[in-house]
Amino acid sequence: MTLFKQIALLVSTVFLVLLLIIVVNDLSRTGSFQQGQLRTTAQDMATTLGIAISNLPEGDDQATLEVLFNAVFDSGYYTRIELVGVDGQTIHEKKQELNLEGVPDWFIGLVPLETVSGSTQVMKGWTQLGKLELEIHPGFAYSSMYQALISALRWFALLFVISLLVLWLVLRYVLEPLQRVKEQADAIHNNQFVQQQKIPTTVELRRVVEAMNLMVSKVQGIFDDQEKTLARYQKLLYRDNLTGLGNRRYLLDQLQQSTSEQSLHGCMAIIKIVDFDQLREQHGYEVSDNLIRIVADMLQQTHCGQQAERVSRFNEDEFAFLSAADESEVNDYIRSLFDAFQQLIAKQTELAEVQLLAGICDLEAGGEVGSILSGIDYCLSQANTRGPFSIERQLSTSLELPQGKMQWRSWLESVLESKQLFLVGQLAISNDRVALQRELFIRARDQQGEIVPASAFMPMASSLGMALDIDREVFRLVASNQQLDRSIPLALNLSAAFFELAEAQEEFDQLLVDYAQSGNRLCIEASHHVLNQHPIMCGKISDRVHRHRHQFGIDNLDLGQSLQLLQSGQFDYVKINAITLHEMSRNDMAAGFQALRTITDTLDIQIIAVAVDSQEVFDELKALGIDSMQGNFLGSPEAI
Repeated sequence: MTLFKQIALLVSTVFLVLLLIIVVNDLSRTGSFQQGQLRTTAQDMATTLGIAISNLPEGDDQATLEVLFNAVFDSGYYTRIELVGVDGQTIHEKKQELNLEGVPDWFIGLVPLETVSGSTQVMKGWTQLGKLELEIHPGFAYSSMYQALISALRWFALLFVISLLVLWLVLRYVLEPLQRVKEQADAIHNNQFVQQQKIPTTVELRRVVEAMNLMVSKVQGIFDDQEKTLARYQKLLYRDNLTGLGNRRYLLDQLQQSTSEQSLHGCMAIIKIVDFDQLREQHGYEVSDNLIRIVADMLQQTHCGQQAERVSRFNEDEFAFLSAADESEVNDYIRSLFDAFQQLIAKQTELAEVQLLAGICDLEAGGEVGSILSGIDYCLSQANTRGPFSIERQLSTSLELPQGKMQWRSWLESVLESKQLFLVGQLAISNDRVALQRELFIRARDQQGEIVPASAFMPMASSLGMALDIDREVFRLVASNQQLDRSIPLALNLSAAFFELAEAQEEFDQLLVDYAQSGNRLCIEASHHVLNQHPIMCGKISDRVHRHRHQFGIDNLDLGQSLQLLQSGQFDYVKINAITLHEMSRNDMAAGFQALRTITDTLDIQIIAVAVDSQEVFDELKALGIDSMQGNFLGSPEAI
């Protein structure tokens, strides 16, 4: 029961008791008064009528007596008038029956009034003519009292309604800070920290609001401190101090994650600065560091496909990046980088003899990191024998993919029209092997029947503006596939195009409604990079997902980016690479891992470690308290 209802009930009870006391007391007092008034009126009228009869020439004149009796009866108050002679005989009598209308029986029983009579001796000179008696009816007294009661009740009801209205307005104003306190608590539950700027004047409420503001401030401070700690350790762990790019550890982490995915298609490239050590010896650290910054800026300003963020300074004289673009696009990108670099260093005499080489190695799912690095080192040595600004590539993929955007567009349209897209799923499980969700990946079949992973065609689909068409096809497959085990929540990863355009919202909403009505759950997620670019849309999607009792999560959480996003949306889980969690748990980085756990525990967000590829990694994560994992070691993706 709300506070208003409780106070209203108390006020109503007080009003009712007060009403009963007032009514009972008033009726009792008025009844006694009316009874006395009736006696007085009856006796006065008897005396007056007796005098009038005494003054008649003939005291027993029936016509005159009838006139006098009628005059009295016309007032309507009397029920009987009788003139009795000294011998006991009735000289003249008049009676009438009065009916009470509009006065309920319960009221008559509540206020008993007796029928009152008055009498007087009628004299003719010194001779007694007889005795006059009359009775007055209490009906008019009842009617008067009842009307007074009804009027009082009406005024009382009006005052009661006005009192409740005033009470509601006063409580709404006085308790408004408590409503904002409730909103603060709800905001904390939704991972948001709101301060009340308007402090109430009521002492008790002011203390509550100030205490709540202090608590929110402390929680916000804890979150901010842990975020800064996490960002600092993430920078120490994965960032190169000179360039701001990722370091060798970052690239190896990304490479390990990529090779553990069944959907892998892409390559790794290393750009090497030839004779970097000689440049440093001849011109010093300032010139060599400036050269490193130049190459880093060029890599950051230009990009290849959709993987520009996966760039790192691999060694002192080497830069590396991973890309899902096709062979021609990677070669064109590196060649344009070489051309821009040559034009730039031509203006700086101390860098005139600097040269670059590039080695490219295709990646395959399940490939060994050591083998990949050995292969790319071989490519660099081969490029060095061919001369400066050479590119050497080691091919290892058997897929025959389209070349150029026109061929890619035709191929994607053909795949969509012929329904060649299909889904595979990989389980995320708890430490006790209970399935938490099944993440769905999209695949395609080419004309030769070969399976083409999403990483091979999604970057080009995004470039051609067809990513949303593929999202629609995924929604259709999930909605129409009757063989899906819907007892396990299905995880769908939304593309960047879904957040940029609003064309597939209707299909998405219908999918949420259908699964909610069937009692099943979905886990909707998107990459941290995509959600950070579209925070407003992220909040809207989060609200719609939770409205239908589904879950919303972040895929591939990047601890190097701002974690304020975790407050803007109601996230149920985040997926983090297992190697990242392992690296952060080392003794020199343990504070960073603890900061991550503090943030996720504070916001009630579950951590799911992905790319778990060995028993050793599984045991280490389990020892760290990570109880949700996903990876090929726990189960490879299976066709649905």
